[in-house]
This record gives sequence, structure tokens and C-alpha cells, in this order.
Amino acid sequence: MADDGSAAGYLGWFFLGAALGAAAALLVAPRTGRETRGLLTAKGNEFAEKAQQLATEAQGRAGEWLDKNRELFEEQTQRLMSAIEAGKQAMREDMGKKAS
Repeated sequence: MADDGSAAGYLGWFFLGAALGAAAALLVAPRTGRETRGLLTAKGNEFAEKAQQLATEAQGRAGEWLDKNRELFEEQTQRLMSAIEAGKQAMREDMGKKAS
């Protein structure tokens, strides 16, 4: 996980710390090896599922953001093309007035 200063970066570090803390607590708890391994496996699976869920949500939000920005880009391109065409038309009209 890269420390990029974003909320997602801090959230990633938080989850990593929480997982390490939980693993350490399980290792020092008075349980048998089999019980501890079972708990570690269960917690690891829960953590993996949560990470997958967060990744899926982030991917969905990124897709939505990309779609919105693509629409905005297309809209701005249309406005620019209309402005250029209006400028060409105004220049033609001006040149027509000067020729008369």
C-alpha cells in the first residue's frame, strides 16, 4: 500500500494495522494451536472479503467518475466545435460585407 496521502491510503493502513493487531491478539490468547489457526483463518477470510468488497465499490465509483468525465468532455468538445463554427460563419459574413 502506497502512502499517497489520500483517504483511501489512510484507510488501507488502518485496515492493515487492525489485521496485524488482531493477529497478534490471537497469537497471545490462551488457546490451542488448532483453535488459533482456525481463528486466524476465519479472520483472514473476513478481511479478504471486506477488502474485495471495498475494491469492488472503488472500481464502481471509478467507473462512474470516468463516465461522468467522458460526458463532460464530449459536451465541452461540442461547445468548442459550435464556437469555432460560429466564428467561421461570422468571418464569412464579415468578408462578404467587405466584398460588397
